[in-house]
Amino acid sequence: MANLRRSAIPLYTQIASSLRNEIDTGTWPVGTKMPAINQLADRFGVAAQTMRQAIGLLESEGLVLRRQGVGTVVQNIPRDLHWLKLPTDWVSLVGMLDKLDVRVMLVEASDRTPRVHEAEGKPVGSYKYVKRVHYRNDEPFCVIEFYLAAEIYLRAPKTFRNTTVIPALSKMKNVGISKVGQSVSIDVADAETAKHLDIPLANPVARVRRSIADKKSNAIYIAEALYRSDIIHIDMDLSPGKKQ
Repeated sequence: MANLRRSAIPLYTQIASSLRNEIDTGTWPVGTKMPAINQLADRFGVAAQTMRQAIGLLESEGLVLRRQGVGTVVQNIPRDLHWLKLPTDWVSLVGMLDKLDVRVMLVEASDRTPRVHEAEGKPVGSYKYVKRVHYRNDEPFCVIEFYLAAEIYLRAPKTFRNTTVIPALSKMKNVGISKVGQSVSIDVADAETAKHLDIPLANPVARVRRSIADKKSNAIYIAEALYRSDIIHIDMDLSPGKKQ
């Protein structure tokens, strides 16, 4: 437990994540009665109150149910886990984003500029900044903020306001896309992100940064998306001889 205690993530959240994973992998199948609070507390080396908080978190997600005189029973597996395959090529990226549901606009501004890394291209004169939430089956799964070159945004503001940007860019004439970058890192949800994604504070999230440069090396699109960690998976073929 020493490593858990050194983390900035609340202890009960870390324990809940561990138990959530065990439910997902079948250690505790649906209908199974889990060990008593005190037994679980001893296993993780924490106080019983901390364990109650962890179990309470799982109960709020509908994964377990605490019954008086019975104990904690597994009710469901984590909701629709890992349905989103993170694309590793342009065609898959466009196809995946084209299916997403833009639901809630949070911020729209014209007075912000992105931090552009050297490998992503050269900043352009002005950008349109947008922050919004994406949904699937009425459930939020992604908070994204993006900067799109203002000149391009003004060509089709309604389209970019109501649909995902990359598929729209891929269909536009006179937008020569030359370089597309994507990086993935693990982060934790702050209060605002947790609220929009309907997840606990400090829950793990996948931070995905994407950039697009045109044929003149202008960074025309910079975006950072925070995805719920329980919906993301990445498949890669690392076989010898495969080009990466």
